[in-house]
Amino acid sequence: MPPLFHGHAQEVVARFKVMLPETALSAISDEHFDGLETLIEAAMSVMQSQAHNDFVQKLSRLADHYGKQASRIEES
Repeated sequence: MPPLFHGHAQEVVARFKVMLPETALSAISDEHFDGLETLIEAAMSVMQSQAHNDFVQKLSRLADHYGKQASRIEES
C-alpha cells in the first residue's frame, strides 16, 4: 500500500479510538485495530484504482472523440 494510505488509515483508527468508551477500548486488542487499519488501507486502494480506471476510460473516450473530429476535418 502507498505510505500515504497507511498514514491516513492510522489517523482514522486513532480518531475511532478516541470515540470509543473506555470499556470498549480495553476490550479491543491492538491486533484488531491493526486489522482495521489494513481494511481501511484496502478500501482506499480500491477507491483509488476505481478512480484511476474511470479517468482512463474518460480520457480514452475523449481521445476517440477528438480523433474522429480530426478525421472529419482532414476529409473536408
